[in-house]
Formats: sequence, C-alpha cells, structure tokens
Amino acid sequence: MPVDDTTARAQQGADILLLSASNYPALPIYPYAFVQVSAMAARHGLTTARFDLLHTPRASWRSTLRDVLERTAPRLIGIHLRQLDSIFIWNYADYDLPGAPPVRRNSYWPFHDTQQLIGILRELTECPIMLGGFGFTTRTPDLLERLQPDFGVTGEPDEVFEHLDDVLAHRDVERIANLARRSGSGYVLNPRVFLPPAGHTEYTEAVLRDLLDFYGPQRVTGPDSDVHVAVEVQRGCPYRCYFCTEPMVKGRRHRIRDLDVVMADITFLADRGVSRVWLVCSEINVGSNGLLFEMAARMRKLNHGRTKPVSWTCYLLPNPPLERSEIRALLESRFEPSWNQFASYHDGNIKQTRVPYRARHAVQAQVDWLEEDQAFRRAHGLPEPTRRLDMFLGNTYATPETVSATLRTVSELRLGERFDDSLITRATRVFDLDDGLLGGTSAAAYSVGPDGLLDEVDLVHPTFSYPVALVEALGSRRAVDEFFAYVEKTFLSRAHRARLDWAAFLARHTDGERLARWCERLRASSGEPGEDEAARTVCAAIAADGGTALLQRLRDSTSAEEGTGRLARALVELLVGTEPERTRAVFAAIGLPGYWNDRTARTAYDVCAVLAARFTSVDDLLDAARAAAGTGDPALPLLAVEYCLYDNNVLLRPDYARLLFPA
Repeated sequence: MPVDDTTARAQQGADILLLSASNYPALPIYPYAFVQVSAMAARHGLTTARFDLLHTPRASWRSTLRDVLERTAPRLIGIHLRQLDSIFIWNYADYDLPGAPPVRRNSYWPFHDTQQLIGILRELTECPIMLGGFGFTTRTPDLLERLQPDFGVTGEPDEVFEHLDDVLAHRDVERIANLARRSGSGYVLNPRVFLPPAGHTEYTEAVLRDLLDFYGPQRVTGPDSDVHVAVEVQRGCPYRCYFCTEPMVKGRRHRIRDLDVVMADITFLADRGVSRVWLVCSEINVGSNGLLFEMAARMRKLNHGRTKPVSWTCYLLPNPPLERSEIRALLESRFEPSWNQFASYHDGNIKQTRVPYRARHAVQAQVDWLEEDQAFRRAHGLPEPTRRLDMFLGNTYATPETVSATLRTVSELRLGERFDDSLITRATRVFDLDDGLLGGTSAAAYSVGPDGLLDEVDLVHPTFSYPVALVEALGSRRAVDEFFAYVEKTFLSRAHRARLDWAAFLARHTDGERLARWCERLRASSGEPGEDEAARTVCAAIAADGGTALLQRLRDSTSAEEGTGRLARALVELLVGTEPERTRAVFAAIGLPGYWNDRTARTAYDVCAVLAARFTSVDDLLDAARAAAGTGDPALPLLAVEYCLYDNNVLLRPDYARLLFPA
C-alpha cells in the first residue's frame, strides 16, 4: 500500500487514507475513485494512501485497519461508497433464480459493510471520516443520517481538497461546494456543482502498484491480460434513461476531457505493460460519433510500431449509427465491442424507457457489430470469444407484446443461433431521481435487507420492481424468473442445444430390444449417411456388428463424454430416416410440413409458435402424431416428434403461449 509521494511536500504517512468496503465480489474492479481522488489531492499538495478491503477476510478487518492506520497516520479517512448494491435481482432474491449467474445470494451489502467499517474505525482512531462516491451521491441525506460520518462529499471533491485545512478546522466551510458537514444534530449540504473531468494526468507509479497488487500483475500486464484499466474521457450525460442515476451524479452536461491528457494517461499505462483500457464515460457518442472517431485515430497512432498494442473499449450507443466501414476502422484501431443491454426491439417499449434510440438502431448495431467482429477475428486469426446476448426484457414497461415482438425479431434474424448464452435482466433496480420513484414503480417496488423483505420501500437498500404486466400474466415474480430463464436458453441463444444429452434422450424414449431391431433395419437399408461425420461413424459401427458396440457405448456414456452426444443424435436421425413417408405425414399433421427434411429451416421460436397455436399440451400433440402415423408401430415417427420437442425445447403451456405468441 504505497503512499503517493508525487507531490513536492514530502511527509511521513499520508494526509488522506482512502478506504473502500463496497467492491462487488462477482466483478472486482480497482476503484477508479482511488485513482482520481489521489490525483486531485496531489494537485493540492496532499498525499494519499489507498486500501480496498475486498481481499481482506472480515475477521481480519480490525487488525488490518489498525496496521494501516499506524503506517499512514492520516489526517483524514476518505471512504468510497461506490454503490449501494449490485443492481441485479439475483443477488437479493429469496431463492436461486433460474438462469441467474453463479453468484452467492445475500452476500453483497456495501451499505452494511461500510457501516461496519465506520464502526471499527471509530474504535481505532479519532481521525475524521469523510464519505463519498457514486453510491453515496445517489442517497446523500439518508446515508449521512445512517452512517454518521464527520463529512461527506456529494459528487466531486475538488473544492473540498482545495480547502481541506479549513474543512478539518470547521472554518468558513459554508462556501465549499459539494461538502456535507455536521450542524448541530444533523447535516448541512453545501451547494452542489458539477465539475469537468481532470485537466491533468491521474496515474502515478504508486497508484499503478496498488492496482497491480489488487488484480495480480498477470491479469493486467501478462500475455493473457483480462483487466481493463479505467481512464476518463468524458463526464456527464444529457439523457434521462429511466433506470440510470448517472446524470444526477455527474450532471446533465457532457464535457470532454482534454484528449492530450487522456492519451498521456493511456501512454503512461501502455509503457508499463497495460494492454487494455476502459474509457470512462456515460456514452462516448453523445450526439455524434466525433469523439469516438477521434479516439480511434489517436489509438491507432499510439499503437503504431508498439510491440504490445493497447485495446480500448467504452459504452457506445447504437445511435448515431455506424456504417460497416466505420465499424471495421474501429476494430482496426483495436476497439473492443462493449457490453450493451437493450430493453427490447419494440419501439413503444424503448420510447417508454427514454433511451435515445429506437429498435432499428438497436437491431442494426447488434447485427453489424456481431458480423464485423466475427469477420475481423477470422481475418486476423483471433479466437472467437464466448458470446452472450444480454437484454433488459424485464424492464418496468415490459408487456407480452414487447417480449413477443422482440423474440419475433430475434427469430427473423436468427440472432439466437449466434450467441452461446443469454442473460435477461428481469427486474429494475428502483431509484428516486428527485421526482419520485423512477418509471412509476411505486406500486410494485419492494426493498430487501440482509434478513429478508423489508416492511416498506427503503432506497438505501436494494429495491426492485418487476414488470407489472408480466407478473399479472404469469401470477408471481418467481414465475417471471422461470419464464425468462426459458426464453434465455431457448430463443435468445443456443444454450439449450449445447446442454442436450442425446444418449439420455435415447434411453428415455427407447429400449435395448427395440434399438437393436431398428439398427438391423438400418443395416439392411441402402441409405447413404452423406457428409456428416457422426452419421458415417454410426453407419460403420452398424455395418460392423449390427450396432452392438455402439449401443453399449451409448448406454455407458455420461453427458460429458466427448462425441457420444453427436453419435446418439445421428443414430436417431438415421433410424427415423428409415420411415420417411410416415414421418412426413406426422409432421404435416402437427403443422410442421417438411420439418424432418430440413430441421434448420425454422428457429426454435418458429417451431414453438406453430405447435402452441395447435396444441395446449404435449399429450394432445402426441395423440395427433400417433393418429397420423397410420397402421403399424408408430414408435419411430413418434421418436421423430420427441426429437423435435427436445431439440427446440418446446413447452406447451397456455400461460407461456399468451406471452410468446399473442394473437
């Protein structure tokens, strides 16, 4: 924990000790506030030390803090409260949400952790405590009252540090912008001002050493580094997206940082082995793509001739749109497409969320970036990453129509087949943007604490609202979670098909005697397996011994065994192919003519829509298929239908059909 000693006035210890107990364990990020506050303090002749408690076991907090205090002897302790919760419902549900990431429930309570931190500090030192950060700024009065710091900073600390001696002496403090201070039994909040990004560089050797210690050097500067180091490029946002507090915290006027200074910070990092940077801004293309293109030009210049080039990324709106040639130029500058989560592909829904684009922009950006990035990777021999389609389909204004319209678009573009997985945000984290609870969520909002559901809404605690229309349609919040988990795996990605166990499928729908009989029939047929390698392997095995060894292998296999799934699936397809006429008749009868001849012509959404329009249960569907199979044993045509249901994850539920395929 080096002290930043870049200022002229050398001294023992540090003027300010920066602490944080609000890092999100599921996505640890070195606090960029530590970088910025340290740089701002240095501009005013103040030294800083930094310590994040994320990697410190709770049982060791007291002894660790005692040691840190002894080594730094600060005049002021600054506590960074980055956020009040994760904003994700899966961290706070009272059950494991289906489809949720592998996070530990009820384990992230930054408000309570900060409260405990302050309690320990009060026992160890009389040093004054100042509280700040993005999360603190969203609920400043409440947090002052509950956490009882000596001071607070709403927004930027520039003027507070300029007059720190006066602040600590409680002298002429009423004129210091953004300062919160004790007054009698309460607090006074001085006038709020929104300040532009720093006009000076922010990174120093001391700060970089702290950052490397936090992540481990290999994750930042190693050959397979996965950490993006933050550098601010723009501050503020003029938009009013209903789910976002950034304009309230950083101001509605967007201000661009001096790009020479931005590049000086990036060059400093690049010269020390950092190969990935995150440009901090609300969105880099507010109003135009000019700043985006300027940064691309500067990054190309930085990387020219550099043996270890620097990749860069940032938040990027789909409007103003980009031409394909512009996307290619950005990729050539080593821009990495950033995460974006659209509310839906439904214009009415998007308009209600107050984002500055419409469905056509979102769809175009989704497709163009995906295809150009894939082409770029192929051209440069780069590996294809695991791709996940994220959507905010559970936004406050979601209805059956917004969901079905989105899925129809995904199906038409066959987008779901291009993503390995999907993640749907299925509830809104509720805030108060100074004009009441956002999105008109008052009636549906609820808050939770470490011990469960709270009696009333309390925005210091995780507070959520599920889409009322979907809860009414499905009956409960939990039912909404289950519905979206089904949509994620089935329609928005190929995740369902990646998890299919075809050997187990065979075991469920056939028996050994019947399989052996069918294999003998297949051996006697003269059909060609075509170019499919798995089908050729199956045919060779059946020709050798009637399939005895193959069937034994499939019976003994586990779902994780390499190759058996492909062989089992190929075997089913070849067996069904021995009764082509009856199979065609069955699929025509259930509304899917030609399905077996081209099983990739329809998406899973298409297949489910057709079947849901005709049948209310799988039993009804199978009865119709059995009747269409004609005389003789219908087992093989029915196996083909079961194959279709399994491959497309068909759930014939009237409540789902009303949401997925409304008339």
